[in-house]
Amino acid sequence: MSGKEQQKLNVKYAESSLKLDKAQLEFMKLIEEQNLERVQKLKRLRRNNLMTAAALITSVVANMSDAAVRILKSGLRLPPLPTLRDIVKLYNLRAVKQLSQNFLMDERLTDKIVKQCGQINSNDVILEVGPGPGGITRSIIRREPKRLILVEKDARFLPTLEQLRECAKVLNIEVDIFIDDILRFNMENHLPAISQRLHLIGNLPFSISTRLLINWLEDVSMRRRAFQSSCTTMTLTFQKEVAERICAPVGHEQRCRLSVMSQIWTRPMLKFIIPGKAFVPKPEVDVGIVKLIPLKEPKTTLDFRLVEKVVRHIFNMRQKYCRRGFETLFPPDQRESITFELFKEADVKDTLRPFQLSVDECLRLATVYSNFIQEKPEVASYNFRGPKQITCEGQAA
Repeated sequence: MSGKEQQKLNVKYAESSLKLDKAQLEFMKLIEEQNLERVQKLKRLRRNNLMTAAALITSVVANMSDAAVRILKSGLRLPPLPTLRDIVKLYNLRAVKQLSQNFLMDERLTDKIVKQCGQINSNDVILEVGPGPGGITRSIIRREPKRLILVEKDARFLPTLEQLRECAKVLNIEVDIFIDDILRFNMENHLPAISQRLHLIGNLPFSISTRLLINWLEDVSMRRRAFQSSCTTMTLTFQKEVAERICAPVGHEQRCRLSVMSQIWTRPMLKFIIPGKAFVPKPEVDVGIVKLIPLKEPKTTLDFRLVEKVVRHIFNMRQKYCRRGFETLFPPDQRESITFELFKEADVKDTLRPFQLSVDECLRLATVYSNFIQEKPEVASYNFRGPKQITCEGQAA
């Protein structure tokens, strides 16, 4: 307690000393000192709280993007948006079964999906497949990329996506909307040799997910379209079983053609599973989120379609020895002897099941097949399911 405060106390108690005895005076003095200590303690606590708050605000602002800081300082607010459920009701946007549409309404889940893309900065470009009513789109806009490309087949969603485009203008985000089928969408026209990092993201319709992935894997192998740079990543939804197949390791019961093809040119990772009940309408299966990162150094330089052909034949007879499926690449006249020699040349055990083959073993089999058809090109067109049969000498069987 300071000298002035003590002096005031002495004066006060001196004035009242005629009425109070010594014990009462000491008691009151003690109470007054305790009250003063409480006041000082509260002042210190308030000062510390103010300092902590200032430090937190400085830290938050330092971690915010320039655009967000400008909005915070200017007091500018984004236009209010209806919830996704309200949007669906307002525009009567019922899911179309023929288009395999399922809406994800929970923004916590859409934020979690976008988070799997990794860091998104103000120079990045994002292409979203099938935005629908715009759940994932909202989460993307909150990450403030430089440009957002939306490819949606169903024109009913155009009004809702245009609303989001208007909101994105506040953050200086360029949003382009294309009503088109992603399987026919010409990326070369809309992504002309971009130098920025590109993220492909989407809640894919189940009916096209596998076909689209195979198309993009071929683009990865040829370093074309969206994959001219190895920095492009894919964060996509699949049926849980398909997601598990894409990432299945050697010997896993789900390992298949898609596993091998995905793992030759990318590093696929199953991030998490979303229960079907989170979607509207509820699908009969759960959904897996898979991120695929193209390898900077692909595991082969062989033609994509040749590799796909060999792997597809091998897995055609999944439960039999791998040589049985490989045999069907050749006409029946010398099939067994050719297969025996090629497996020996590739140094692959022909009694393994297809799901027991590693990526490297599949590629060795593709390599020996490629060498064989270079010597006998007529065999390349052989189709064991077709009506016409040829021999390895090029004559009709």
